[in-house]
Amino acid sequence: MMSINLFSNYPLSWKPVKATLTRPYYQGLARQMRADINNGLLLPGTKLPPQRELADYLDVGFTTITRAYKLSQAEGLTYGVVGKGTYVSPNVKTDLTITHQDNKNIQELGFVSSFESENSALQSTIINIAKQKKFAELLNYEHPTGMPRHKKIATRYLREIGMNVNQQNTLIASGGQNALTITLLGLFNPGDKIIVDQFTYVNFIELCRLRGVKLIPIPSDNDGIRSDLILKACQNDVIKGIYLMPDCNNPTTEIITLSRRKEIATIIKHYDLTFIEDDYANFLNLFREVPLIKLSELVPENSVYICSMSKPLASGIRVAFMRVPDRYKLQIELAMFNSTFKTSALDAAIVVEALENGTANKIMHRKINKLLLANQIFDRVFEQQVNAYNATSFFRPLHLKSKQRGDELEKLCLDNGIRIFHSDRFLVGPRPDNSFLRVSLSAVEEINDLTTALKRLKSIIL
Repeated sequence: MMSINLFSNYPLSWKPVKATLTRPYYQGLARQMRADINNGLLLPGTKLPPQRELADYLDVGFTTITRAYKLSQAEGLTYGVVGKGTYVSPNVKTDLTITHQDNKNIQELGFVSSFESENSALQSTIINIAKQKKFAELLNYEHPTGMPRHKKIATRYLREIGMNVNQQNTLIASGGQNALTITLLGLFNPGDKIIVDQFTYVNFIELCRLRGVKLIPIPSDNDGIRSDLILKACQNDVIKGIYLMPDCNNPTTEIITLSRRKEIATIIKHYDLTFIEDDYANFLNLFREVPLIKLSELVPENSVYICSMSKPLASGIRVAFMRVPDRYKLQIELAMFNSTFKTSALDAAIVVEALENGTANKIMHRKINKLLLANQIFDRVFEQQVNAYNATSFFRPLHLKSKQRGDELEKLCLDNGIRIFHSDRFLVGPRPDNSFLRVSLSAVEEINDLTTALKRLKSIIL
C-alpha cells in the first residue's frame, strides 16, 4: 500500500522539497535551507517548523532534522531558543564584514576609522626611520614575533596603560584583526564554544564562522555582560573561552565595572577558560583620571591581551602588541608563523619610534580632544539620546523605535547618501527588543563635517 503523507497540506513555515535533497539528508536539508534563505524564501527571523513535524512532513527520522538544525546553527544560518524553537538569524543575509569604502559621494558614519587627518603627523618619523643605518634590517625575515628593541618599547607602553608584562611574553602582531586570527587558529578548534557579548565586534563573528567556532551570546545590564548568565552557561555546557572588549564594547560602548570584572575573573579561573581581551581603545587609559583595571590583569594566566595600535596612531599601520602567558605562547607563535609568518618590522618601527620621540603622545592627545568634541556634537544633534556613555568613544549607539529590518534601514540610509550599520550586524543569537544604529564619530575627514552628516542621518530616520 502506498504511504500517504498527511502533512502535505500542513501550514509549515518552511517546506523543503525532499525530491531534490541529496544524501546525507541532514546536509542536504542544510544546503536547501541556505539556498532558500539566499533566494528570499526564508526571511530573517522566521521560526522554523518544530523538528518532529518537519520529520513527519519529509518522512525522515527525527535525528535527521536535529542534525540539520544543529548544522544550520553552526553555519550561523539559525539560532535556537530553549523552549521556543529555532529561528532564521536576523543578519543571515548580511555580508557582516565591515571594511572601508572609497565612495566620495557617501558620508561615512559606519566604518570606525581613527581620524585619518592625523596620519600626516607620522611623516617625519617615517623619514627618520628610512635614514637610519640599520634600515635594511627591518626588511628581512628575522625576529618574526618582533625585534627585541621593538618588544622593549612595546612592553613599556603596555605597562603605561596598566599591564604587567615582560619582553618574553610580549608578541607583535600585524594589527588587532591578525592577533584575533592567530589566537583563534592557535587556541581553538572547530566546534569549540566562546562566550561573547550579545552585541559584539562583527569581524570577530565572521572569524569564528570561518573557524567553525560557536559563539554563545550573553546580554548585559548596567554593570556590563551578566556574570550570572556566564556562570550558568559554563555550568550547562562545555565552554572553551570568552571574548570581551571590557573598556568600551563595540558597538554598545558599554564599560564593564570593576566589581563585574572580578566576578567574571572568578568564573574564568574556576572553569579554566581562555580569555581574549580586545583593547582596541587602549590609549584612553593614559588620559583617565582613574585608569581602568584590565580584566586580563585579574586572570593573567588565562588571558590573551590584544592592544591594537590602529586607533591610537593610524589605522593603516597594522601593528598590535600582545601579552601571552607561557601556556599559550607556543600555539600562538605557531599560528603566527603558519598564517602571517612575520609581522612587518617596518610598521612596528614606525609605532615604536613614534612612542619614543613623543609623536605618538601628541597624536593621542589630539584624538582625545577630537573625540570629546565629536561626542558633544552627537549630543547636540540627538538630544533625546543623551544617556550614560563613554565621552571619548569612537562611536555611539543611536537607539531606534522602528522595528524595520537592519539591512533595509542600512539601504535606506545608503540611498540617501549615508553609510551606517545597524545593530543586527553585530548581533549574536535572537534579536532583542532594543535595536540601534552604530554611528561612527571618527570617519569624517574634518570634524566640522560631522554635524552635517549627523543632521542628514537624523532627517532620514526620525
